[in-house]
Amino acid sequence: MNRYVYYGYPQAYPSFPTPPYYRNEDLQRRESLVLPKNMMYTTIVEPKFTEHLTKHIGMKIVVTTIVGKLIGTLDNVFIDHIALAVDGKLHHVRLSEIVYFEKAEEK
Repeated sequence: MNRYVYYGYPQAYPSFPTPPYYRNEDLQRRESLVLPKNMMYTTIVEPKFTEHLTKHIGMKIVVTTIVGKLIGTLDNVFIDHIALAVDGKLHHVRLSEIVYFEKAEEK
């Protein structure tokens, strides 16, 4: 016997999903969680400002940052920050955060 199947009739569709033999969407690539080997870091370098700071190594200076003032002995100058000894503690201050510095007054 031939059964007539009408469009929209429930028997015309299977009750279970058919396996997707052909996929139109792209499969997600599984990437390994590895750090890239060719990573490059950049920093803003101000050579004249750094040169003026290196002339004051070992001296007591006042460093004014965007947050406030620090008074201490300049321990070292690096490419992106300075090391300032304040009351026996070493503070590392980024050069980009420094507004200006001056020699501290001796009392």
